[in-house]
Amino acid sequence: MHLFNLTMIYLTAIIICTFLLIMDVPIVVVFTLLFMYVFTLTMFPYYNASLWSNNISKIDRFVTKHKTKPIFAYPYAVAHETVTEQKISVQKILSSYKQQDTQHNYRSLLAILNKDFETALAEAKQLQKEPIRSYTIAHIETLLGNFDTAKALIPNLKKEWMPHSIEGLIAYEQQDFRTFEKEAHAAITKARGLQKHLLFYSFKEMKVSFEAK
Repeated sequence: MHLFNLTMIYLTAIIICTFLLIMDVPIVVVFTLLFMYVFTLTMFPYYNASLWSNNISKIDRFVTKHKTKPIFAYPYAVAHETVTEQKISVQKILSSYKQQDTQHNYRSLLAILNKDFETALAEAKQLQKEPIRSYTIAHIETLLGNFDTAKALIPNLKKEWMPHSIEGLIAYEQQDFRTFEKEAHAAITKARGLQKHLLFYSFKEMKVSFEAK
């Protein structure tokens, strides 16, 4: 958000807060309203696009607007750029976020983009948090052709979109287009925010490659 816009938001908040206090509105109410006002105009758009939105077009517009930020650069690259540019965007995330699980997650993703699946699997197995650990491992096992191993991890995938995503990827690798379409659609439907955006454009690319065969 531009500095001018932020300045106007906070200036307006101060004016409203002052007016409410003059009107003897209880201070708890004033600060509650102030928080809701500032959150709605500053943080809500980020949380909505990242976690809650079900509108792919709106998410994509938000991602495009904020593509210079590392966390949005990768979704933008998946939707609109080449694999080379996707790798660059992942490197930006690795340079910006040093949390252990984030590092293992995106090192694994970078290895997948480089088609170095053994390295990707080694990084995924160092993830601590579930269900992302099981999901990432299942994803890579599928790419390695270990479909039974991937399917054995599906009970660990507690987010509704995850089992469908893995089943869709398995169907893609097995050239089962009908199942792929069904599972991809289910995964996209159940996901929200950036995850929905990533699934939509990833499966879209896979569908194009299916149709080209």
